[in-house]
Amino acid sequence: MKCPKCKETSLQKKGYGASYSCPSCNGRWVQTEKMRKLSVECLDEEACPPGNSSYDHKTGVCPAGHGIMLRGKVYGEEEFYLEKCVTCGGIWFDKGEWQQVAEANLFQDMQNFWSVSWQRKQRQIKNREAFLSLNKNLLGEELFLSVMELAGLLKNHPEKNRALALLQQEIQ
Repeated sequence: MKCPKCKETSLQKKGYGASYSCPSCNGRWVQTEKMRKLSVECLDEEACPPGNSSYDHKTGVCPAGHGIMLRGKVYGEEEFYLEKCVTCGGIWFDKGEWQQVAEANLFQDMQNFWSVSWQRKQRQIKNREAFLSLNKNLLGEELFLSVMELAGLLKNHPEKNRALALLQQEIQ
C-alpha cells in the first residue's frame, strides 16, 4: 500500500495490523472496523505532535486502491480535514490528526464528519461563536452581557415584539 499523500512511499504496518504509517510524512491509515480497538498510544503520536500538516490541503487515493478519498472537515480549536475511502471505510490521518481527534473526544462523531448536515451544523456553531465574539468586542463586556440577558428574557415571551418596539422607541 502506498501513502495517499506522498504517493511513492510504502506504508508500514503498525501495532496489531489495525493501522499503517508512512515513514515519510508520519500519516496514518486506519481501517474503520478496527478503529475502536486502537488508542492514542497504539499510534505512537508522541513522535508526531499535532501541527499544521503541509499535506492537509489535498486528498489522496485510498491506499487499498479504491480511488479518490472523500474529505471531511473537523472543527475544533484548529480545523483540519480527514480523508475517508467510501468503499472500504478506511480513514487517513495526517501527522497529529489522530491525537487531535482523541483529545477532543470526537471518535463517536467520526462517521458524521462526511455528512452534509453535520458539516452544516458545525459551520453554524462556528459562525455563531464568531458573531457573539465580534459583538462582545464591539459593545464591551458589560453591555454585551446586558443585551444577552435581555434577549434571554424576551426569547419566549409572548409580547417580545412589543418589548422590542418599546426598546427601539426608547433608544431613538
